[in-house]
Amino acid sequence: MVKAVFAYANARVKTMQSDLLSQSEIESLASMKDLGEIIHELNQTVYKDDLTSLSVKYSGADLLEAAISRHLVRVFKTVLSLTPDKARGVMALILGEWDIRNIALIISSKALGYSFGPQSDVFLVSSHDYPLGPIAGALSYYDLKNLIDMKDIAGVVEWVARRYGGDYEPYLEKYRTEGDVGPLLLEIELVYLRRLIESVQKMAGSDMRLLSVMKAKIDEKNIVALLKSKARGLNPQDISKFIIDGGNLGRGVLNDIYRASSVEELIEGLKPYYDLSDSLPAYRERGLIAIENALNKKIIQRSIGSLRVAPPSLSSIVGYVMLKDLEVGNLTKIVRGKENQVPESEIKESLIFA
Repeated sequence: MVKAVFAYANARVKTMQSDLLSQSEIESLASMKDLGEIIHELNQTVYKDDLTSLSVKYSGADLLEAAISRHLVRVFKTVLSLTPDKARGVMALILGEWDIRNIALIISSKALGYSFGPQSDVFLVSSHDYPLGPIAGALSYYDLKNLIDMKDIAGVVEWVARRYGGDYEPYLEKYRTEGDVGPLLLEIELVYLRRLIESVQKMAGSDMRLLSVMKAKIDEKNIVALLKSKARGLNPQDISKFIIDGGNLGRGVLNDIYRASSVEELIEGLKPYYDLSDSLPAYRERGLIAIENALNKKIIQRSIGSLRVAPPSLSSIVGYVMLKDLEVGNLTKIVRGKENQVPESEIKESLIFA
């Protein structure tokens, strides 16, 4: 019965998936000498209409980012419209990840004293080049503009609490006293993730693949917390305050992994769950960021791989959404890399393929 309900949506998604850029096409874009060449090449793809319509207002990197953003918004609206009624609420929450990213960027901008400059129906950019992502979730342009126009972070947090729930006052107080906005941003994201996971669990006929993918987002937060704590030499008895419930890896497993004597031994303990041993040479050169990037890549690739083979269900639709998100992420890295004259080798190293 579940397959029958999702049959049409799955067929449409498969058609849309054929328009995704291949790995070779994206790598070719990364090899191009300038943004003009990239614009010319993308004009031969599904991005053509957006590039054409926006070229009267934007140019260069702004044109590319605006076109990529507008295209993604249209794709996600299509995905939401073809999702069966029984799963549309959950899909809206999944797409709401973009809302959480944008809310976090607005709060970060306010914390840093950045004002917002150019604004359009495509994307919002602060006066310090602090860009928001596409307005692709449940929040509208006017919702986000309202948040931007609020005088302080407290107003934004109050709005978020009404919209998503959660008690943020302790984290807001920490920001007021210590100037550290990180715990507040993490709590907002976790409230969202818990609500999302709860919605997936409640959905009749939910696919365990999808639930595992959502829980992996919490795994990532927990593993990064373990890595940072180990690097700082925190005692094992103190680590419980940094562990978040709700992931695929329970507290017992995480506590056992943290008994390692070093970051490198901790990576060895993670092997049965997330094999990050290949990132150790880069870690020795560049520090924890190399492992964090490897973990993010591993989770994305594993999640997409799992959803790709799902039978017709919400999982198969989410698999396409993740692939599109990955494509947009890669294109954005290329555009910003070229704009900032990042070496081609570094741009290509940052790309993720599934």
